[in-house]
Amino acid sequence: MLKIAICDDDAGDRERIAEDLRVYAAAHQEHGIETTVYSSAFAMLDAFEKAGCPDIALLDICMPGMLGTELARDILRCSENTDILFLTTSSDYAVDAFALHAADYIQKPYTQEKLSASLDRVIALRQERTWLLLPCEGELHRVALEDVLYIETDGKRRSFSLASGRKLTARLTAAQLQDCLAGRRGMIPCGASYVVNLAHVRCFSGTDLIMDGGERIPVPRRLRAQIKQAYFDFYLEEVRNG
Repeated sequence: MLKIAICDDDAGDRERIAEDLRVYAAAHQEHGIETTVYSSAFAMLDAFEKAGCPDIALLDICMPGMLGTELARDILRCSENTDILFLTTSSDYAVDAFALHAADYIQKPYTQEKLSASLDRVIALRQERTWLLLPCEGELHRVALEDVLYIETDGKRRSFSLASGRKLTARLTAAQLQDCLAGRRGMIPCGASYVVNLAHVRCFSGTDLIMDGGERIPVPRRLRAQIKQAYFDFYLEEVRNG
Protein backbone atom coordinates (compact mmCIF):
# COMPACT_ATOMS: atom_id res chain seq x y z
CA MET A 1 0.00 0.00 0.00
CA LEU A 2 1.18 3.51 -0.87
CA LYS A 3 -0.17 6.32 1.32
CA ILE A 4 -0.50 9.73 -0.36
CA ALA A 5 -1.75 12.84 1.48
CA ILE A 6 -2.98 16.12 -0.02
CA CYS A 7 -2.97 19.47 1.78
CA ASP A 8 -4.47 22.56 0.12
CA ASP A 9 -6.57 25.34 1.67
CA ASP A 10 -8.40 26.07 -1.60
CA ALA A 11 -11.47 23.82 -1.93
CA GLY A 12 -11.45 23.87 -5.74
CA ASP A 13 -7.75 23.00 -6.00
CA ARG A 14 -8.13 20.37 -3.30
CA GLU A 15 -10.96 18.68 -5.22
CA ARG A 16 -9.02 18.86 -8.50
CA ILE A 17 -5.87 17.31 -7.01
CA ALA A 18 -7.88 14.57 -5.30
CA GLU A 19 -9.67 13.74 -8.57
CA ASP A 20 -6.39 13.67 -10.50
CA LEU A 21 -4.97 11.35 -7.87
CA ARG A 22 -8.02 9.07 -8.16
CA VAL A 23 -7.44 8.88 -11.91
CA TYR A 24 -3.78 8.03 -11.34
CA ALA A 25 -4.61 5.41 -8.69
CA ALA A 26 -7.14 3.73 -11.01
CA ALA A 27 -4.50 3.49 -13.72
CA HIS A 28 -1.88 2.13 -11.29
CA GLN A 29 -3.77 -0.31 -9.09
CA GLU A 30 -0.54 -2.23 -8.49
CA HIS A 31 0.53 0.50 -6.04
CA GLY A 32 -2.55 0.14 -3.84
CA ILE A 33 -2.78 3.92 -3.38
CA GLU A 34 -4.66 5.20 -0.33
CA THR A 35 -5.44 8.93 -0.33
CA THR A 36 -6.22 11.36 2.49
CA VAL A 37 -7.10 15.03 2.03
CA TYR A 38 -6.58 17.96 4.43
CA SER A 39 -7.70 21.59 4.23
CA SER A 40 -5.00 22.97 6.55
CA ALA A 41 -1.44 22.28 7.60
CA PHE A 42 -2.51 21.98 11.24
CA ALA A 43 -5.13 19.32 10.44
CA MET A 44 -2.52 17.35 8.51
CA LEU A 45 0.08 17.51 11.29
CA ASP A 46 -2.50 16.53 13.91
CA ALA A 47 -3.46 13.47 11.86
CA PHE A 48 0.17 12.51 11.31
CA GLU A 49 0.90 12.60 15.05
CA LYS A 50 -1.88 10.04 15.57
CA ALA A 51 -1.53 7.82 12.51
CA GLY A 52 2.00 8.40 11.19
CA CYS A 53 3.27 10.16 8.08
CA PRO A 54 2.39 9.23 4.47
CA ASP A 55 4.76 7.93 1.84
CA ILE A 56 4.11 10.96 -0.40
CA ALA A 57 2.70 14.39 0.52
CA LEU A 58 1.26 16.78 -2.10
CA LEU A 59 1.43 20.24 -0.52
CA ASP A 60 0.26 23.69 -1.47
CA ILE A 61 2.70 26.39 -0.33
CA CYS A 62 0.71 29.60 0.20
CA MET A 63 -1.65 28.56 3.01
CA PRO A 64 -2.90 30.63 5.96
CA GLY A 65 -1.18 30.02 9.29
CA MET A 66 1.66 27.91 7.94
CA LEU A 67 3.46 27.84 4.61
CA GLY A 68 3.74 24.52 2.84
CA THR A 69 7.53 24.70 3.15
CA GLU A 70 7.18 25.00 6.95
CA LEU A 71 4.75 22.08 6.93
CA ALA A 72 7.27 20.04 4.93
CA ARG A 73 9.98 20.74 7.51
CA ASP A 74 7.73 19.47 10.28
CA ILE A 75 6.85 16.35 8.30
CA LEU A 76 10.51 15.59 7.55
CA ARG A 77 11.47 15.99 11.20
CA CYS A 78 9.16 13.07 11.91
CA SER A 79 9.73 11.04 8.75
CA GLU A 80 12.66 11.18 6.35
CA ASN A 81 10.80 8.57 4.30
CA THR A 82 8.09 10.97 3.09
CA ASP A 83 8.55 12.39 -0.41
CA ILE A 84 7.32 15.97 -0.76
CA LEU A 85 5.73 17.31 -3.97
CA PHE A 86 4.76 20.98 -3.95
CA LEU A 87 1.78 22.11 -6.03
CA THR A 88 1.58 25.91 -6.02
CA THR A 89 0.68 28.97 -8.07
CA SER A 90 3.90 30.77 -7.08
CA SER A 91 7.47 30.28 -8.28
CA ASP A 92 8.82 32.35 -5.37
CA TYR A 93 9.46 29.40 -3.08
CA ALA A 94 11.34 27.09 -5.45
CA VAL A 95 14.73 27.64 -3.79
CA ASP A 96 13.29 26.93 -0.33
CA ALA A 97 11.49 23.87 -1.66
CA PHE A 98 14.56 22.25 -3.19
CA ALA A 99 16.63 23.10 -0.10
CA LEU A 100 14.23 20.68 1.60
CA HIS A 101 15.09 18.05 -1.04
CA ALA A 102 11.56 18.23 -2.44
CA ALA A 103 10.85 15.53 -4.99
CA ASP A 104 9.16 18.04 -7.31
CA TYR A 105 7.81 21.59 -7.59
CA ILE A 106 4.77 21.82 -9.85
CA GLN A 107 3.16 25.13 -10.70
CA LYS A 108 -0.62 25.45 -10.99
CA PRO A 109 -2.39 25.16 -13.29
CA TYR A 110 -0.83 21.83 -14.17
CA THR A 111 -1.93 18.95 -16.39
CA GLN A 112 -2.86 15.42 -15.40
CA GLU A 113 0.10 14.25 -17.49
CA LYS A 114 2.49 16.47 -15.52
CA LEU A 115 1.30 15.16 -12.15
CA SER A 116 1.27 11.55 -13.36
CA ALA A 117 4.82 11.80 -14.72
CA SER A 118 6.01 13.26 -11.42
CA LEU A 119 4.34 10.49 -9.41
CA ASP A 120 5.75 7.84 -11.76
CA ARG A 121 9.26 9.15 -11.16
CA VAL A 122 8.91 9.49 -7.38
CA ILE A 123 7.37 6.05 -6.93
CA ALA A 124 10.05 4.44 -9.14
CA LEU A 125 12.77 6.05 -7.02
CA ARG A 126 11.09 4.86 -3.82
CA GLN A 127 11.09 1.30 -5.14
CA GLU A 128 14.81 1.51 -5.89
CA ARG A 129 15.76 2.69 -2.40
CA THR A 130 17.70 0.55 0.04
CA TRP A 131 16.08 0.58 3.46
CA LEU A 132 17.76 0.20 6.85
CA LEU A 133 15.93 -0.80 10.03
CA LEU A 134 17.54 0.96 12.99
CA PRO A 135 16.75 0.08 16.63
CA CYS A 136 16.55 3.48 18.37
CA GLU A 137 15.39 3.86 21.98
CA GLY A 138 13.10 0.87 21.87
CA GLU A 139 11.67 1.71 18.44
CA LEU A 140 12.49 0.52 14.94
CA HIS A 141 13.07 3.31 12.44
CA ARG A 142 13.02 2.64 8.69
CA VAL A 143 15.60 4.87 7.00
CA ALA A 144 16.55 5.06 3.34
CA LEU A 145 20.28 4.47 2.95
CA GLU A 146 20.34 7.21 0.31
CA ASP A 147 19.32 9.71 3.04
CA VAL A 148 22.27 8.85 5.31
CA LEU A 149 25.10 11.41 5.05
CA TYR A 150 27.47 9.69 7.43
CA ILE A 151 27.59 7.42 10.48
CA GLU A 152 29.65 8.34 13.55
CA THR A 153 30.76 5.70 16.05
CA ASP A 154 31.04 6.12 19.82
CA GLY A 155 31.56 2.67 21.34
CA LYS A 156 28.48 0.65 20.37
CA ARG A 157 26.47 3.79 19.68
CA ARG A 158 26.15 4.71 16.01
CA SER A 159 24.83 8.17 15.16
CA PHE A 160 23.21 8.32 11.70
CA SER A 161 23.23 11.88 10.29
CA LEU A 162 20.42 12.26 7.75
CA ALA A 163 19.86 14.59 4.82
CA SER A 164 16.94 16.20 6.66
CA GLY A 165 19.31 17.36 9.41
CA ARG A 166 17.97 14.80 11.87
CA LYS A 167 20.22 12.37 13.76
CA LEU A 168 19.22 8.88 14.87
CA THR A 169 21.30 6.97 17.41
CA ALA A 170 21.26 3.18 17.35
CA ARG A 171 23.11 0.64 19.47
CA LEU A 172 24.86 -1.59 16.96
CA THR A 173 27.99 -3.68 17.22
CA ALA A 174 30.65 -3.36 14.54
CA ALA A 175 29.47 -6.68 13.09
CA GLN A 176 25.83 -5.53 13.01
CA LEU A 177 26.79 -2.27 11.32
CA GLN A 178 28.84 -4.19 8.77
CA ASP A 179 25.84 -6.44 8.04
CA CYS A 180 23.62 -3.35 7.53
CA LEU A 181 26.04 -1.86 5.02
CA ALA A 182 27.25 -5.02 3.30
CA GLY A 183 27.31 -4.47 -0.45
CA ARG A 184 25.99 -0.90 -0.16
CA ARG A 185 27.66 1.11 -2.89
CA GLY A 186 29.26 4.40 -1.86
CA MET A 187 29.42 3.73 1.89
CA ILE A 188 33.09 3.80 2.89
CA PRO A 189 34.89 3.74 6.27
CA CYS A 190 36.79 6.92 7.05
CA GLY A 191 39.02 5.98 9.96
CA ALA A 192 37.69 4.26 13.06
CA SER A 193 34.95 6.77 13.84
CA TYR A 194 33.11 7.41 10.58
CA VAL A 195 31.39 5.71 7.66
CA VAL A 196 30.64 8.22 4.90
CA ASN A 197 28.11 8.15 2.06
CA LEU A 198 30.07 9.37 -0.98
CA ALA A 199 26.82 10.40 -2.68
CA HIS A 200 26.59 13.24 -0.12
CA VAL A 201 30.21 14.41 -0.31
CA ARG A 202 30.45 17.90 -1.82
CA CYS A 203 34.24 17.82 -2.20
CA PHE A 204 37.48 16.39 -0.80
CA SER A 205 39.73 19.17 0.54
CA GLY A 206 42.77 16.91 0.86
CA THR A 207 42.37 16.54 4.61
CA ASP A 208 38.57 16.47 5.02
CA LEU A 209 35.47 15.24 3.25
CA ILE A 210 33.03 18.16 3.07
CA MET A 211 29.44 16.97 3.18
CA ASP A 212 26.33 18.44 1.54
CA GLY A 213 25.36 20.08 4.82
CA GLY A 214 28.80 21.64 5.27
CA GLU A 215 30.06 19.18 7.91
CA ARG A 216 33.74 18.31 7.64
CA ILE A 217 34.74 14.67 8.19
CA PRO A 218 38.47 14.36 8.94
CA VAL A 219 40.34 11.82 6.81
CA PRO A 220 43.31 10.10 8.51
CA ARG A 221 46.59 10.76 6.72
CA ARG A 222 47.14 7.04 6.00
CA LEU A 223 43.78 6.82 4.17
CA ARG A 224 43.83 10.04 2.13
CA ALA A 225 45.10 8.57 -1.13
CA GLN A 226 42.74 5.59 -0.86
CA ILE A 227 39.66 7.72 -0.12
CA LYS A 228 40.54 10.25 -2.81
CA GLN A 229 40.63 7.39 -5.33
CA ALA A 230 37.35 5.94 -4.01
CA TYR A 231 35.69 9.36 -4.32
CA PHE A 232 36.96 9.75 -7.90
CA ASP A 233 35.88 6.23 -8.89
CA PHE A 234 32.42 6.69 -7.35
CA TYR A 235 31.63 9.81 -9.34
CA LEU A 236 33.19 8.45 -12.52
CA GLU A 237 30.78 5.53 -12.30
CA GLU A 238 27.90 7.96 -11.62
CA VAL A 239 28.73 9.84 -14.83
CA ARG A 240 29.01 6.62 -16.83
CA ASN A 241 25.67 5.36 -15.55
CA GLY A 242 24.09 8.72 -16.40
